[in-house]
Amino acid sequence: MVGPGTARRGRAQAQETVAAALDRAAATGHLNAFITLDAEGARAEAARHDERGGPTRRWCLVVKDNVHVAGLPNSAGSPALADFVPATDAPVVTALRAAGAIVLGKTNMHELAMGVTSCNPTFGAVGNATDPALFAGGSSGGTAAAVAANIADAGLGTDTGGSIGIPAALNGIYGLRPTAGRYPSAGVTPLSVTRDTPGPMARTLDRVIALDTFVTGGRTADAASPTLPPERTVRLGLPRHVFTEDLEAPVRAAWEAAVDRLTTARTTWVPVDTAHLVAYDARIGIHLVLGEFAAAFDHYLAEHDAGRTVAEVLDAAGDPAVAELLKAAALPTGPGYPGPAALRRAVAERRAMQAAYAELFAANDLDAILSPTVPVCARPLHRHEDTLPLNGREAPTFATLIRNTSPGATAGQPSITLPLPVDDSPPVGLQLVGPRGGDRALLAVATLIDALLRPGPME
Repeated sequence: MVGPGTARRGRAQAQETVAAALDRAAATGHLNAFITLDAEGARAEAARHDERGGPTRRWCLVVKDNVHVAGLPNSAGSPALADFVPATDAPVVTALRAAGAIVLGKTNMHELAMGVTSCNPTFGAVGNATDPALFAGGSSGGTAAAVAANIADAGLGTDTGGSIGIPAALNGIYGLRPTAGRYPSAGVTPLSVTRDTPGPMARTLDRVIALDTFVTGGRTADAASPTLPPERTVRLGLPRHVFTEDLEAPVRAAWEAAVDRLTTARTTWVPVDTAHLVAYDARIGIHLVLGEFAAAFDHYLAEHDAGRTVAEVLDAAGDPAVAELLKAAALPTGPGYPGPAALRRAVAERRAMQAAYAELFAANDLDAILSPTVPVCARPLHRHEDTLPLNGREAPTFATLIRNTSPGATAGQPSITLPLPVDDSPPVGLQLVGPRGGDRALLAVATLIDALLRPGPME
């Protein structure tokens, strides 16, 4: 943020903000956070802002490369779409531009958002902002790395099964997955229409809260200050099963320290059974994605005149694992094709899963369910895309990283990831899951939790 200065400096606030951000982007180019860094466009936009003037402070935004930004390629991390340039912004980008955002560029990601490391064969792997030798997580890895490296004030990611929470946790920043359907999804490359949502990422919680206000209709950050009355005690769900089990040692240490620190007069821990939620997700989570992908992607490509068919995009995919999985599901003759009946069953079971979440919150009068966001810390690039060591055995990377994030995402619950204090390890994230539609209340609870976890604001 530019401080007070001469009239010339006041008039050039946006240009100075963008110039500083571009300098940071150049200094951290080794992270490979961008697919398209639009330096010329950002400078021109900043100059227009300075010429017009006005009360809104200008700030820098990065956008995952599956969220439309007018005039910039929207590859979704896939080579067949590298030349697809949307003519208009996605509504979520429009809302943030109206609040003073200047888009620096489009960030790198796991191909077609179908992965958790952001090791992209076409555009290169994204390095973790805390240690470039580690993966950034995904699929919104480029956004998380750019924000954590202080290139931009904030970023947009998308989340289907943990694609905001996972990289936010692994890079040590804040990330919000809103209730499914609360943010507009137009102009976003789809994977699963029932599970996909865009969401904000930032280095501070108050900035995430401001972004949420901007997207949902507010225009000023001070309009977005969800707080709890001082006498209010929050009830926190402590999972008995799965979410808090089989944690890597640094994650367990940070989690146990957080539980101790959150045992205060303002909080009440409530042990809860969550195994049934994990079982629901195991039965229906992937079937929703694979059952919805082909029709949603086909409609998207036609609607935006992308010049490619689903088959052409998948045939040209750079990641064989992504191509194989989505081809098997997209074609009626494919071995993974779920069929209409299986998709209908999954949709029906999702309603039952949502009811189970609602019952868990209501029966225990919970404000949020807490757990580590990811059971492990980030691992070295190009070594652990398929499996990673966990407590003396090799565990599947994808299933391990989404284990704690996927159930809430499948049910469409809101969740937010906060960075936990750590002594000497890569970042560890704390996940708060709230009731559907209770995003603002969840942000108020997160504000209290964040204050209890650290003595002051974290930048």
